[in-house]
Amino acid sequence: MPLPNRVIYTLTEAAARWNCHIADIAEWAMSGQLDITIAIPPTRFGAEIISDLVVIAPGDILAMFRRCGTGPREGVIRRVRMPGGGEWKHIPLPDAGLRVTRDDLLIQAGTLARFEEEHGVFRRVNSNPTKSYDWEGFYGALILRLFQRGLPEKQADLVGEMLDWFIANSTDGDAPDESTVRKRVSPILRMLNAEA
Repeated sequence: MPLPNRVIYTLTEAAARWNCHIADIAEWAMSGQLDITIAIPPTRFGAEIISDLVVIAPGDILAMFRRCGTGPREGVIRRVRMPGGGEWKHIPLPDAGLRVTRDDLLIQAGTLARFEEEHGVFRRVNSNPTKSYDWEGFYGALILRLFQRGLPEKQADLVGEMLDWFIANSTDGDAPDESTVRKRVSPILRMLNAEA
């Protein structure tokens, strides 16, 4: 039985995936373009106890992502809301709030996919267009993935997986650009979807 797709990414993983600075992600969250989440233990927010994945207010952690590198490695959050919306829940003063580090901050896979689709994010840019890639290995991995896990819900999911395959199997972490991989995946999915 195949394993399910990933459901969360760290900000560092998202920055590598999108070839951007981690501060960019914090700023996009601040402007409301995506949500940053954390997993918390049961914590009292006023009269309510909340736990597990919650969305944090980006303003609480923005100082941790100064481009000049002088920001603190930890921050304190005092408000959260549930994924999908709702009102902010506050930790009342004088309680200390929740201490978080950069590594605690996450992006849910659905948020990541929506952001990529809305903004046409290319996760890897081929810096060397004359470089040859292991296309035979790529097709072998693609066939194995489709055999083991079936057709993906969205083409973008499969393209992302195959880009990850290139990165994992490359000696220098390089991969072709996303549009090149999409051009090779797209006709195969069209044929398979026509047969389904």
